[in-house]
Amino acid sequence: MLSVILTFGGKTFAQERNYFSLSSAFFDVLQQVDPAFENRLEFRLEKVDFIGHPFTGLMVNTGGASHLYLGLYYDFPIGNSFYLTPSFAPGLYAKNKSKDLNFVLEFRSQIEISFMFDNGARVGFSFSHMSNASFGSANPGVESVAITYIIPI
Repeated sequence: MLSVILTFGGKTFAQERNYFSLSSAFFDVLQQVDPAFENRLEFRLEKVDFIGHPFTGLMVNTGGASHLYLGLYYDFPIGNSFYLTPSFAPGLYAKNKSKDLNFVLEFRSQIEISFMFDNGARVGFSFSHMSNASFGSANPGVESVAITYIIPI
C-alpha cells in the first residue's frame, strides 16, 4: 500500500476541500465482549505537502469510552463517484465503563468506501480495528462497522 501511495501520490488523488465527517457505528462488532454504539466526529484536512491527508477525530461510545486521535488518510478515486480511503491514527483511549483495551495509547486502522454526490458530500461505509499494538499487558483489540456522512467545508 505504501509503495502505491509513494508511486502515485500527488495531484492525481488530491482532494480539493476540507471535510467534516460524522459517523455512527457498532463498537466491538466481532468479539461482542462489550458491544456499544459509537459516534465519531472528524476533521479531514486538504492535501498538504505530505504523503496523505492529515485528520483528527474523537470517538465516544455508549459505554462512556472515548478515543481522541490524529492520523493520516488517503483518498483513492474509483471512477468518478467512489473513493476507497484507508487511514491510520494513533490516539488516547479512555475506557470508562466500556471495553478495556489495556493501554491508553491505541492505534486505529480503517478502510472506508464512499460515494460522492454532485455537491461534494459523500456517504460511506467503513470497517476499523483499534488495538494497543501489544504495548499493554494484553491486546484484545476492537472492531467497528460505521456509516459516515462526509461534508465538504
